[in-house]
Amino acid sequence: MEDNRKVLYDIVYEKMFTVMNNYHPVSESLRELIYDNSAPVRFTKGELLLTENRECNVLFFIAGGFCSCFYNKDGKECIIRFAGDGNFCTSWHSFLGKQRSLINIKATEDTTAVCFKREQFDKLWEESTEFVAVICRVLEMYAIESEEKTFRMRSNQAEGRVRHCMDTREIHYLMKHVPRYNIASYLNMTQETFSKIFTQLNKEQK
Repeated sequence: MEDNRKVLYDIVYEKMFTVMNNYHPVSESLRELIYDNSAPVRFTKGELLLTENRECNVLFFIAGGFCSCFYNKDGKECIIRFAGDGNFCTSWHSFLGKQRSLINIKATEDTTAVCFKREQFDKLWEESTEFVAVICRVLEMYAIESEEKTFRMRSNQAEGRVRHCMDTREIHYLMKHVPRYNIASYLNMTQETFSKIFTQLNKEQK
């Protein structure tokens, strides 16, 4: 790989390697392998990284920016999760299962990502046990977070869902990146219900 390419994308890749190191130590050989089997890509606000009903052939690492993952129903975007700085993002159902994606992924602000095409991902998977360890940890964390979210959504009423996200500061984080109607969709309620509950709970905390 050319040295000038390393310099050009140093910040993007270093951010990814820092996150990967939290999952498993990243050796110099894995770094070089990743440099040769990935590419940084920029997406403008509103641009789709993935469209539903198409097979997903890319794994993204969000190095800067913010994305929403959603499906369309009756002309509305039903958001199931978000992906921000430091997150790996794709439709795992489609990417690993080689099926049509159930979701769309959209940049809600200008976003920079490191992209691994399927053939690049497969090469890394076959040639590096370190890379396998990283992805397994990513999937482990994804499974844990998905189960926790499913439990909260099914076991709590609307107020409980909003309260939990306020207690964990998740709502305050999301408000820096997306409008309130996106947060309402994520919490599976109308914008009006969310605004009413949020205002009420906000007053209680003051």
